[in-house]
Amino acid sequence: MTTPLFMLRTAQLGVSIGDMDLLTIGLIMDMYTESTNDNAKYPDMATQNDFDKF
Repeated sequence: MTTPLFMLRTAQLGVSIGDMDLLTIGLIMDMYTESTNDNAKYPDMATQNDFDKF
């Protein structure tokens, strides 16, 4: 990961430069990953019957 890409990711998340002192690079990357998962659609939801079969 390059510095410009990291700065882009923090800007997309709305993390200020001052807040970056409080966060690790890994945490910011995890936050970005989770934010992209927010739009994911999961078509199948397990039911209690599925868990019982498992």
